Amino acid sequence: MNRLNGCTRATWKLAGALCVWLLAPMLVQAAEPVAKVGSWVLTLEEVDRALAAKIHEMRENKVREMVLEQILTIKGAEEKVPADQVVEKLMGKVPEPTAAEVKAFIEKNKDQLPNNGEGLDEQIKEHLSDEARKDAEGKVLAKLLQQYAPEILLKAPRFTVTGPEDLAKGESKAPVTIVEFSDFECPYCRRAQAVLKKVQEAYGNKVRFVFRHYPLPFHTKAPKASEAAQCAADQGKFWPMHDLLFEDKSGLEVADLKKAAKTVGLDQAAFDACLDSGKHGARVTADLTEGKKLGVTGTPTFFINGVRVVGAQPFEKFKSVIDDELKEKEKK
Repeated sequence: MNRLNGCTRATWKLAGALCVWLLAPMLVQAAEPVAKVGSWVLTLEEVDRALAAKIHEMRENKVREMVLEQILTIKGAEEKVPADQVVEKLMGKVPEPTAAEVKAFIEKNKDQLPNNGEGLDEQIKEHLSDEARKDAEGKVLAKLLQQYAPEILLKAPRFTVTGPEDLAKGESKAPVTIVEFSDFECPYCRRAQAVLKKVQEAYGNKVRFVFRHYPLPFHTKAPKASEAAQCAADQGKFWPMHDLLFEDKSGLEVADLKKAAKTVGLDQAAFDACLDSGKHGARVTADLTEGKKLGVTGTPTFFINGVRVVGAQPFEKFKSVIDDELKEKEKK
């Protein structure tokens, strides 16, 4: 890593040829095939790209773990106890659950307990005691993190998303672009639409949205639904069709898709001919292929200026990434 950093900075200016020589083995290795099936070739670069998010998650967890260890060491010195005894000292004695609390737990959860919880008083008491300790420990750690306010500087990996951006809305020069790989049959993708609407309302022309198709293999209706959305795009009505297909009561059978075309005011004959011909099947497949290269394994997956966000996340998650991106843009 140090060698690569040097090459991208001062060393490049001083000895460009040397840098090329140093980096060549890395570049060859990245493009090196690691698997083949017929004409399909998998490179090490594609594998690393698919693992990037997982590696970042592992790094992030380790960073937080090591930061917490350092905080406990500092606090231990202040309290004159070993670091591994800090939480115990600050937590104090955790009250044991009472017989009434045990009884109340059994009554509330008896349908899920063996023999309706009869004879399980001691086990339930032990369970409640463990939960109480975990809760108390969590509160102590949260307070320590608030007190020392560590600054986490680790950055999420950034991906370059290529391919068409014709299915877009928002200002073309918006400082933040959100690319969504989505599936019309996916309930989590449907759930995410409300959050995306909230993002649009909160940030206005600061955010541009781009849709990419990613029908999952076990969603058998999704590929044709994606084609239908593309057929609607031919008539300039992708987003109305997009919104309708994500409605809870919207069916995704071919007959439903044709009915949806009528609802959004499309030329029915042209839409039907487009859908029946499979005209946009290749486009849907191309989006799917690009998503796989980016390591997309589930939907929805978003790339916010290249920063990956996976799943139907709450508004606060999007806000955190978008605000960071806007701050970075302001610095430039």
